[in-house]
Amino acid sequence: MISKIHRKYSAKIIILLLLLISFWIYLRKQAEMWPDQQLITMKHFNILLILFCLGFASCGRQVVKVSYDPDIEDYTPVVREILENHPGGNLEIVFGQGTYPFYPELAASKYLAVSNNDNGDKRVVFLIEGMRNVIIRGAGATEMDYNTHNQGQGGTEFLLHGSLVPFAVYASSDIRIEGVSIDYDYPWTFEGEVIANDAAARSITLKVLPEDKYSIRDGELFFGGYDWEYPLAENIVFDRQTRDPYYNTALYDHASWEKLTAIEIEKGIVELRGLTSRSLPPVGSIWDNKGPHAKNRHYPGIFICRSENVVVEDVHIFRSGAMALIAEYSKDITLRNYSTAVRRSSSRMVGVSADATHFVDCGGTVTLENCLFESMLDDASNVHGTYMKVDKATASADGRVLLKTSFGHCQQEGNVFAEKGSELCFIDRASLRRLGDGVVTDIRRTGENSYEIEVDSDCPDMLLDENRSIVAGNISMGASAVIRNCIVRHNRARSLLISTPGDVLIEGCDFASMMAGIRICGDANFWFESGPTDNVVIKGNRFRNLGIGGHSPQAILQIDPVIPVENRGNDAYYHKNVVFEDNTIETFDSQVIYALSVGNMTIKGNRFVDSGTFKPLFGGLPVIDLLYCGNVAVEGNDFSEWKPDAVISLHNCMDVSDLSGLEAVDKPNPYFYQN
Repeated sequence: MISKIHRKYSAKIIILLLLLISFWIYLRKQAEMWPDQQLITMKHFNILLILFCLGFASCGRQVVKVSYDPDIEDYTPVVREILENHPGGNLEIVFGQGTYPFYPELAASKYLAVSNNDNGDKRVVFLIEGMRNVIIRGAGATEMDYNTHNQGQGGTEFLLHGSLVPFAVYASSDIRIEGVSIDYDYPWTFEGEVIANDAAARSITLKVLPEDKYSIRDGELFFGGYDWEYPLAENIVFDRQTRDPYYNTALYDHASWEKLTAIEIEKGIVELRGLTSRSLPPVGSIWDNKGPHAKNRHYPGIFICRSENVVVEDVHIFRSGAMALIAEYSKDITLRNYSTAVRRSSSRMVGVSADATHFVDCGGTVTLENCLFESMLDDASNVHGTYMKVDKATASADGRVLLKTSFGHCQQEGNVFAEKGSELCFIDRASLRRLGDGVVTDIRRTGENSYEIEVDSDCPDMLLDENRSIVAGNISMGASAVIRNCIVRHNRARSLLISTPGDVLIEGCDFASMMAGIRICGDANFWFESGPTDNVVIKGNRFRNLGIGGHSPQAILQIDPVIPVENRGNDAYYHKNVVFEDNTIETFDSQVIYALSVGNMTIKGNRFVDSGTFKPLFGGLPVIDLLYCGNVAVEGNDFSEWKPDAVISLHNCMDVSDLSGLEAVDKPNPYFYQN
């Protein structure tokens, strides 16, 4: 079942050792020729060689092989023992083919504060804490061929039973997870095929999908798993044929706070009465429900915090009870051939109950290559920083400013925001304008929701102005992002949400989401997700029939920082240097690009195609809509297959050139925030 083999050394270390030995031989010869001159050098070099050899002997990875044994009911204690026996890391755990079961009773426990998820004590299978140089390797993720995104066979699968987090990587470095798939015994959402609806009774009848475990008590339906249970709450309707959210699915949204009356007609056939939706879900559609918002994000698939140089490769997540992967306050995260999707043999629509990936206040570079993101109930990826509210500012005796701060949104509570030496920017909440910068000279957490931060700032008077509402952002952790050759489909929400100051490259991807293709935002009043982007290149991508949900207008490229009308202007731009080039857009609705407060923007060489797949939800809007933008080039775009009445709206814009033959009007989208 378990075997240990010799320590495994990296090629770099071996090469370095060979070079060092060669240099040592050379110095020995030199010492023989000039013993007096080289004596001290050789003495020190011999000491160096001894130290290196001692270090070399201790730095190799211990390799532990784990094979599948059908007689072992729970591999949780096996994994826990291996990790606890190597507290510093330098470890490689190799799993053979098979489906390995894990249960919560004997799992490691740790309190996890996870952004946009639910905080609390969690049971964790692979708790990698304070370690370096660790590899978790399987025989390949089951089912998925990452080159073609088609089915493969065999491999290593981790099957979790109940309330478990598969991976938590905390305060660690040089960590690799590869060649495994992750699944749970029961899905984290409830699904059923609509086999009847009754407008008079405001009811639908569901054929519950066979994987779902449910019960009905006092007329209320609960669904659950090994050791958990949720009532019904938040729902969405999917098209069984396309596997996408149903066209104009907003029509079928039931008010989550209104309880439904459940009646079991027979086992697996359930009638739900009391729907408040504008229309009843169509017969043949799939009705999905993920439970109350405050309870349905407990168990992310992979959680990374305060770590660096983490690689996740050839990993597939079938199901997770929150975000499939989330990284906070970490540097240099790489996902390659990573995917989320339900099993192709399954009739389910949803596997991941929130984002496929999410990166908060990360640094270095976030890399997503050759990834498949589908069957999740939120974004494929969100890369952003965090704004903290400045609740009170007082001057200290040494000329610094002491800030009492708090997280603006409840789902950010417990996050790591900054540390001593971090560079901060200060933003006016009403206008999103940058007031100045500062350096953290001291910081301490005063609660899960709050920090006291001492800063040396270049704008102390503004910070001390009681009439000004301010937020602080950590610009030391503004990650760059490379998103290349990825596929997004069959999901609720956006393909990508980007709010990070680092360089961003998005190329060669295929996007088809219910909401925007790429949203670039910035908000200091609700989500408190920073910040301004400075260099974004979106090149050579394909966008197909996005914005089908009907909840609000969704542009393919949607740049919409939350700036009230009265605080907009051309004297300052929130986002800068955005290039949208050589992309193909095939969609049905009227607006493709919406951009507010962008300085230096290029829209070049793109092909716009009216797919005609659906009737426009928000028709008659300009294909390109620019507000308070400056130095914009619209050139070489092909509108020959687009709607015949295409125009570009320019509202308080400066230095806009070419326009690709479009008529210029001043007709901003009336649906977007405070237009």
